[in-house]
Amino acid sequence: MTKGAFAFIAVGLAAYMVASQTQIGWLYLFDAVIWSLLALSAILPGHSLKSLRVEQQVILPPSSLRELPLGGPLEDETIKIKLKVSNSGRLARYFIKLVTDCPFEQPETRRKDFLLNTVNPGSATVFSYTGTCYRRGYYASSSIILESGGPLGLFMRRRRFQLPLNLTVYPGYYQMGSLPVAGEDWVEWGQGVKTSSANEFYGSRSYQYGDPLKHIHWRNTARVGQIMIKEFEQSSQGSVTVAFDTSRDFGLGRETTLEYSIKIAASLAKLCADSGRTIDIIAGDIILHQADWQTAMDYLARLEVTEKAIPADFTNASGGSQVMVTIVPAVPTGRTPALGRLAGQGRGVVVLLEGFTPDESPEKVISAFGGRNQKIINCSPGNLEATIHRLSSCLFLDGELPGGAG
Repeated sequence: MTKGAFAFIAVGLAAYMVASQTQIGWLYLFDAVIWSLLALSAILPGHSLKSLRVEQQVILPPSSLRELPLGGPLEDETIKIKLKVSNSGRLARYFIKLVTDCPFEQPETRRKDFLLNTVNPGSATVFSYTGTCYRRGYYASSSIILESGGPLGLFMRRRRFQLPLNLTVYPGYYQMGSLPVAGEDWVEWGQGVKTSSANEFYGSRSYQYGDPLKHIHWRNTARVGQIMIKEFEQSSQGSVTVAFDTSRDFGLGRETTLEYSIKIAASLAKLCADSGRTIDIIAGDIILHQADWQTAMDYLARLEVTEKAIPADFTNASGGSQVMVTIVPAVPTGRTPALGRLAGQGRGVVVLLEGFTPDESPEKVISAFGGRNQKIINCSPGNLEATIHRLSSCLFLDGELPGGAG
């Protein structure tokens, strides 16, 4: 019920009281018209919405724009949402308001209002809007509300639709340098491996989803009529291990320790994918072994804060890898000692996230990672890209991992 409805009720009551006192016929007629309009305004909006249906479609950006495609957009990428409002009734519907909650956008811009002047009978009104993906995650559905106020807008009726979205927004990442040829810093996974990223040319094969486009064999592609990828011979294949704390999250919005840790891990996953290698991710109670690009990004997109217990094999989860990147906030948590022991298994880099909360004790955290085999890189809010570039430059310096703190 709106303010206009209350005004109509007040006028109707006043007209009835005057008519009963004066016994003037046209006042009774006027009062009857007012109450009839109120009754129609209460019934028609709900009746109008019964015949309306809403459908939603997500239109993703072209995957061809990326060298390594994914099944969804990255943070800060724009996607299009297409909406279709259908009218199965025999009469047109007028002045329908559509309110949608866009869960993947920034909180201040999630609500979007649209006014449909007319939805003709037996037809549909189709329109679309664009939204910017603010934060990584999996968004299963979104809420849409249809509102109708009838001919006079005295009573508002609403109908809610919970429509499937099935949208995965992947974490942003930064391009890092090239990995060295497998050597003493790489895990020996077994016998010789044919890959599309080593140095010695082996042959060619058909293109598969996720293959680097820079390794297309153009001559064989032209000869056989389909995209062919170069294969190379490599003696061994290894994996970077990245570990970080998911028991707590410090900061605001996307400027938090967990979001920074995930973006660093995504950048390392891209680095490994460019070189045809896998990545191990140790994040709290879940361990991801030998993950490819898509698997790693799916895992990172859905990762949330968890207080579950650390598995018993947590400190031995790296499988002997000496290429270790450990990310830790400057606040001691229950997992800081375990991450310190894990980082001490091999030479690597510790990224210390500082400046996200006033309750920090970087000295206590550093003491848990104070081994001579680790290089410590400080990262503060707003300096993530610079930190990743520094990590890229120092992690594989001439094929060696530098030691000491910095």
